[in-house]
This record gives sequence, structure tokens and C-alpha cells, in this order.
Amino acid sequence: MYFAKPVDNYEGTYEYHVKRCAEILEFEIRSKYPAFKRILSSYGFDVEDFIEKMKTAVVFHDFGKLNPYFQEYMKRKIEKKKLSGIKHFRHEVLSCLFLMSNEKSKEAYFPYHILAVLGHHKMLSSDLKSFERERVWQDRWPEISEDAVKHAMEIASEFGIKVDGRSGPQGKSANNYLNALLKLALMLYEKDREKLKVVYSVSKGLLHNCDWIASSNLDYNRVCLIGVSANDIEKKLKEKLEKENKKYVRREFHSICANAVGDVVAIAPTGSGKTEAALMWALNSETTKIIFLMPTMVTSNSLYERLSTHYFPKESCGLSHSGAETYFYKKSKEDDTENDYDWSQILHQKAFIPAVMVSTVNQVLSTEFHTGLWNQKEYALVGSSVIFDEIHAYDGYTIGLITGVIKKIKKYGGRVMLMSATMPKFLRNHFLDLLDSKCLVVAEELMERASNEWAYLDTDLEGIREKVLKEVSEGKKVALIVNDVETAKKEYKYYSKKGFDVLCLHSEFTMKDRQEKEGRLTSKEGNPYRLVISTQVIEVSLDVSFDVMFSECAPIDSLVQRAGRCNRHGLINFGRFYVFNPSDTAVKYVYRKQKDILDKTVEVIRKNSGRLTEKQIMAMVEEVYEGFNLYDEDYKLGIDIVRDIEQRYNFFDVNIFQEDENLSTRKFDVVKVPVIPADEYMEIVEKLFESKDYKMISLYEIPVSISKFKKYIRRLEISNKYNLPIFKIKYSSEYGIDYEEDDSNTCYLY
Repeated sequence: MYFAKPVDNYEGTYEYHVKRCAEILEFEIRSKYPAFKRILSSYGFDVEDFIEKMKTAVVFHDFGKLNPYFQEYMKRKIEKKKLSGIKHFRHEVLSCLFLMSNEKSKEAYFPYHILAVLGHHKMLSSDLKSFERERVWQDRWPEISEDAVKHAMEIASEFGIKVDGRSGPQGKSANNYLNALLKLALMLYEKDREKLKVVYSVSKGLLHNCDWIASSNLDYNRVCLIGVSANDIEKKLKEKLEKENKKYVRREFHSICANAVGDVVAIAPTGSGKTEAALMWALNSETTKIIFLMPTMVTSNSLYERLSTHYFPKESCGLSHSGAETYFYKKSKEDDTENDYDWSQILHQKAFIPAVMVSTVNQVLSTEFHTGLWNQKEYALVGSSVIFDEIHAYDGYTIGLITGVIKKIKKYGGRVMLMSATMPKFLRNHFLDLLDSKCLVVAEELMERASNEWAYLDTDLEGIREKVLKEVSEGKKVALIVNDVETAKKEYKYYSKKGFDVLCLHSEFTMKDRQEKEGRLTSKEGNPYRLVISTQVIEVSLDVSFDVMFSECAPIDSLVQRAGRCNRHGLINFGRFYVFNPSDTAVKYVYRKQKDILDKTVEVIRKNSGRLTEKQIMAMVEEVYEGFNLYDEDYKLGIDIVRDIEQRYNFFDVNIFQEDENLSTRKFDVVKVPVIPADEYMEIVEKLFESKDYKMISLYEIPVSISKFKKYIRRLEISNKYNLPIFKIKYSSEYGIDYEEDDSNTCYLY
């Protein structure tokens, strides 16, 4: 008996694993065959030849595990014996050489399936650094016995794959084979980069998925199939609204989206049901996967909970962002279901394996940089429906990267929907041209809605304080939105002394405190605070509503998003949205690259006060952005970086930590550094480390700007045996970090 996993029964055997991989491959081919045929045919590949090569790769990808070193390692693991003294040799190298030795084609071709096998565990780089040990191996390479070869060939024959069974070269000769493989691959790749990049990424992502799913207890029919129709979504929406004591009325916006066949650019104000419209669009064709791409982790978490609670089975929903692992681990602790926390499920979600994925946009943008699980994420795009929500929220650099990703989605046979409540003409034209689409969908039936009265107050923060206090005293739910963290703290300290409940919200809290604050704001019982003081984090993060909002002036599209949190649900006749003068900090630092837009915004709002309809608000956005040039240096930088990576790294993986600093998916002028306040949390995080609850430590980290870190925090580090980022700083869960008095022009963002 030959083992592939350290499990002392049939499920641990090489035979079981290979057969399960092949079974999953057949499932993938069945469910995605139309998409495979469409994509591969467009690049001149024969789909049946591709399937044959992938069957060969899948049934022999773990052939190298039959070597005596690996088998001895498995037996000792199963018997719980000491592992010292065992030699280790990368099995994928042996699998790769076996496939090369048994290649039947006499013509040179790009060996995408063999490269996929070689790179299915370790990074594949042009210098083969991941296999350095094997390349300098001094002893004789491990030989796979005739009996083991025969066993592997018998299993393969059950799936119609027959090879001669040559075991492959040895030692230096093997190095020559590997070098020759890469030399041939690169030579052919140079001749047709786009075509070969697509087939390589599809093959590697497909192999990865087969291997990962087979190695888990995943029921791929429940996880990888959508199993819900557009009609089901409408029915479930009705049920959801009935539970909330609301009446469902199908909007024309929903109907148009539900019948739109190709790519869509959609503009709809708050409360229009954009998510449900997007689902109806996604499910009106034979889509293989639905992917929602969100601007923040908070919006991602919220949408994941909404989809997995109301519209899809939880097993078929996935969540992916940098804090997702902590999110699920914390949930398991809170729900007393710690045993339900499954690392393999988290890994599958990182690889976009579930049928319905919610993710921050960064997770897909990273494919442009060949980092992480980029092949699996690109494979997830095959025949998918991808929705970019709040598309207005990104800077020019990120729009440049998103442009590249959209082109990629189209190469992989996917469809695209871009949604926003505010999409200036320059932005929607850019995407309509990019998609070669004329399908602009606007929720016209809501354009005459006037939820709020707008007014410009020609004063500063101190000048509005009396008006804020008056609105609070009249029992209104009031929000005060400012453009930087330090101002939010200052205003909190002022209003918190006035004898009513005040909440301060910005990006500079621990994850734990911020989640608790957001949870209280959005609870079913409603917002309990008389006054909420926040920064830009409220723009696209929270489903919360206020009667009155005072906002420091910002670019018009940001103001529209803020106003969307005023009378959000239309429960009062109209809300009041007041805009006041931007501070020097906002003008000089926060929006220094958008000063013209900020000035135009002030001008336009001054002359458009009153109860404004959605149509009038859209007209204001257009007026502010008239003549705006999207294709500035930041946009070009995003385009150029992707082009540079493609030229430099070809189809190879990139180690983001060892490469250029400009390999970033978001262009932030201020890099964030995590810090843990010593007085409040040092003892807690050290106990978490000792109990190996590593995933919970990030709950106590605060992201601060690099400028603040260097000026105030770095010198306050407290050494600890776990090398955790602990610092002697003053921190309040009410308003954040207390810094020394600022005597410089430090830039403070939200």
C-alpha cells in the first residue's frame, strides 16, 4: 500500500487521492466545458487535447510521492515514530521528470500541464530556487520501484491515460532536463505571451483545485455549484423583506439587470437593491461562479453575511481578505463552535473555490502581480460573473489595475458588472469603452427621489458646534463627518463632555474596538447614539442612518456617499445634510491632489442648496468632474507596473516580499503599521501567543500611518520574547491613540 497522506486507512492512500482528484477534474470539466471550449478555441487550442493533458497531469501530479523517502516519512508519521534521519526530496520534481520522460509528442509545444505539476506546491521561479536542494543533491536520486510505477499506471489507465512508464533521468542529467524544460517554455512563451499565459494559468489553477479539494472532506457539489436561480433570488428577497415588515415591489432597475445578457455598468442610489439586481444579472446566464469585489473588509464581511444568510447555502459562500481568517476564528469563538473552524475551508476561500465569493478588490488585483494564489484566482474567473461594487471608491492607480483585471476577466470568458451610486461620466465612459458595451443601466425610477435637504454652511468646525448641539437637543440622530483622524478625536473630546452619548469612529482603533463600535451602530435595535463623529470610513462601510449630518467638505462623490447615510431608509420626510468648509489639513494633505475638485465641489454646492433629487445630485457630480482627466500619472503607473511584471516575470510566481516596493495593489501615500498598546493589551496578546491563538492577536492591533509611527511611536517599543509590535502608547477605546502635541505638518488621513 502506498500513501499520499499520513492517514492509516484507504483515504490516506495514493490510490484514493489520485482517484478523488480525477473525480473532481471530471466534475470541473463537466460544469465548465462550455467556458473551456469558448476560451481555448479563441486562442487556437483544441479543448479535447487540453482535457487529455490535464487528465495526465492530475493522475500523475503526485507520482513522485511513490519514492521510498516519502513513503518512509508517511509510515513513520502514521506510526507516530521519530522523523529524524529521513531524507526529503521534492516529490513534484520526480512527477515532472516522469511526465517529461513519457511525453509522446514529437513536436515542441508549451508544456503548461507539466509546469503546473512542477509548481503545484512551491513557487515556480526562473531560477528554480524552490528546488535548490534537489538540484545540488549529491547522492543518487530516490528511485521509484517497478511495482510502484505499475501501480500508478494501473490507476491512470482507469481514466483512459496510458504512458510507457519510463521512470525519468537521474542526478545531473535531471538538472539538464529541468533547465531544458524552462528554456523551451520561455522560448515558446516569448512568441505568444497572452495565449500561453491563459492556458498555463487555467491548467495550474485547475490542478491546484483538484488537489486541494481532494485533500479535504469538502463536498464539492455543495460548495462549488451555485444551485440558485434568478427567480430564487427574487423569492428570497420577498421573504427577507416580509420578515422586516416591508413590502416587496419589483423595480424596473431589477428587471433590466435581470435581462441584461452581457457586461453592465449600473448606477443606482442608496436603497435601490443593487446587490439583488447584481445577483439577478449574474444568474441569468450559465455562470460558473459569482464574485463580488468590495472596497473594504467591513463591506465584504457585511455582504458575505447577507448572502450566506438570505440567498445561498453557507457552504457555497466564501469570504477572502487579509482579515478573513481572524473574522472566522472570532466567529467560531463567539458562537461556541470552535470545532467548526476549519483551516482547509479558509484556504479554499482564499483560493476562490466556493461558488459565491465575496472579497476585497485587492485579492483579485494581486493576480496582476503573480503573488499568492494567483493561478487559482485567475482560474476562478473562468466563465464567472464578477461584480465590482462602489467602483467610484478607488484612486487612479487602482483604476489602472482594475482596468487590467477587467481585460483579464474577459480573456477568461467572464462577465463584468460595475456598480456605484455615483459614477461620473468620465468613469462610466472609461468602463463602457473598455467593455465595448452600451449597457448603461440607471435606476431611473428612483432619480426623482429627494431624501435630503442640502445646504452649505460657510464656517468651520467651531462655527457649527452650536448648530450640532441644537439638533441633538431636539432628539435627532446626528452625524459629524470630518476628513482626518486627529480632528475626529478632537471633536469627540469636545462633545463627549456635553452629557449625551457620543461615538467616535475612524480607522485608528483596534480591530476589536472598531468591530464592536460598528456592531452597535448597525444593530437590529438601531443606532443608540445621539451623535456619531466619524471620518471617511463611514462612506462605504456601514448600513446606518441619521436624521441630520454635518460633513466637512470633500470631493463631491465622497459627499454623495456620506449623504447616503442621511435618511438612508426614507423613514422621515427628509433629512438635513449640511456641508461646511474644509480644514487646512484637508486642503493641504488629505485632498492635496484633488484641490481643483474640492474647490469645484464648494462652488457647486453653494449654488445647489435645497431638497435635491438623485437626478440633481448626479448633475452636480457631472459639473464638478467636467473635463477631469482620468489618465494621469497614477493611472499610468498602475498600467505600467502590470506591464513591467509581465515582461520581467513571464508566467513565473513573484515573491512580493523580495521584490520592488512598488508591487502594491493600492497606492497609499501613507503606509499603515500595526501597533499594540502595552498597558491595555500586552498581557492579553502574550497569553494568546502562548496558547497559540495567533489569529486573535490582530484584534488588538491598531493600524497607524508611517509618519505617525516614526515621529511618535517607534521609540516607545517594548521588547518582548514573542517579537510582537507592542508599544508604550496611550490608547482609549473611546477615541483612539493620544499623541504628543503636534508641532509639524504631519499628514493625518482617516
